[in-house]
Amino acid sequence: MSLLYADDSSFQSLIDSLYDISWVVYCKKPFKESHRVIEYLSRYSHKSAIYNNRLVSMDDSSVTFRYRDYKDDNKVRLMSLDAMEFIRRFLLHVLPSGFQKIRYYGFLCNRNRNSKLRICFLLTGTPVKPRVKLSFRELILKVSGVDVSICPHCGGNWCQVLSLFPETG
Repeated sequence: MSLLYADDSSFQSLIDSLYDISWVVYCKKPFKESHRVIEYLSRYSHKSAIYNNRLVSMDDSSVTFRYRDYKDDNKVRLMSLDAMEFIRRFLLHVLPSGFQKIRYYGFLCNRNRNSKLRICFLLTGTPVKPRVKLSFRELILKVSGVDVSICPHCGGNWCQVLSLFPETG
């Protein structure tokens, strides 16, 4: 029984009346790939209060940075603040010790997350891509486009002559 209703029958009549209504549910077309959703959300949930590229100048007494003026047609403007005021505003975005920015509930909570996500993928028919562990050469090539196994001067292949790590055997 709901706390808002005096008895079960009045609450049940509300529920019954809701079933009589023809509901129209609008769902936006989903992203093509699920990792795009994560990329989109991470920009907002894991970003810093201000990025270094927005800082224009600073000295002992003030900080000047770029910001977007949404009230004036998204124009980029400069703002100078006293150093202490800049630090005060920056620290408003820092969580106190023991606080978390994001808490996960339901199937995303830490306990059994992998098994619950696997079940969600199965139920939704989402293909599960196997995790591929890249070597450091493959990772650098993927991230920077530079093949570290090729000499930048002569174009020949690097070969290992000496290892700094002891042999295990």
